[in-house]
Amino acid sequence: MKKIISLICICVLSLSLFGCSKPENHVDLTSNVSCKLLDVLTVTNETDNSTYYYYLASIKNKGKKPFNTQELYYTVTDNNEKDISVIDKYQSTPTYAISKGQSTYIYGYIGFPNNDQKNLGLSFNKKKQFLPFKAFNIRKASDKNVKDSKAKKYVFFEDDALKISVDGSKAKYVYENNETVLKNVKIRYENKTESRITVPYITPSATLEGIDLSGKGEFSSMEDIQKKDFSTNGMAPKTQSFKAKVTGYMLYFLDSKQTINAEIEFHFENAAPDFTDKSTKPFVVNMNSKAFGKSNTFKIGLE
Repeated sequence: MKKIISLICICVLSLSLFGCSKPENHVDLTSNVSCKLLDVLTVTNETDNSTYYYYLASIKNKGKKPFNTQELYYTVTDNNEKDISVIDKYQSTPTYAISKGQSTYIYGYIGFPNNDQKNLGLSFNKKKQFLPFKAFNIRKASDKNVKDSKAKKYVFFEDDALKISVDGSKAKYVYENNETVLKNVKIRYENKTESRITVPYITPSATLEGIDLSGKGEFSSMEDIQKKDFSTNGMAPKTQSFKAKVTGYMLYFLDSKQTINAEIEFHFENAAPDFTDKSTKPFVVNMNSKAFGKSNTFKIGLE
């Protein structure tokens, strides 16, 4: 009887261990091409009751011929069955062939209201293969680690793995190629770990309260614009709000202990500040994160 009880206990223990085992962090897409998760991060926004998943994975070609990435189709699903109702998403897809013995990366994020998702992961080739995120030790971040600030220089986010800092204290503006460009605004990303990590990068935006230069002549510099009289019948020039085209902000991942200073530029086509009143602060810069549910703002004045 004791032997029977012992055997039953061993079977129960074995089943428990098997049920709790972590899935394999590897899936074969073809006989020679495989995918492996390199990092997974969840960002919990308790204020808006939402969750974002950021992921970074490698695609390796072990074959003797190049692998055409146009054949690579993937999406994020729940348990390789249910498509997810999302509030935001992005996924990168390489547009080139992977040479034999080489690898490339795929990066993306997906955000959704907190509900009943159980087993999120990457589905490949119309759900023929599935790589669950829980096959990796998922990192966690929270909106509680984000600092609200109106300063030009501050730490936006920091936890044990990542530090994100903003510095607009030395911002300057120039006029070139028929547009005002606000330069020297930096976002610093610092990886504190020994591993490659995915980055929940900030999406900056900016507006300029200024003058529409369309049809008002040719200008080669900001000095030319300052010399121009834009008044009409003695009245101050009409101003309006211009939205910037932003460059330089996207960053997918950081290598071990790596630090990157992303230099952001804001381009305002056919627009310039109104220099009639130099006490104004016509540039309004926003540092936005949908994942964290935050948008910090600072203003930049005229010199």
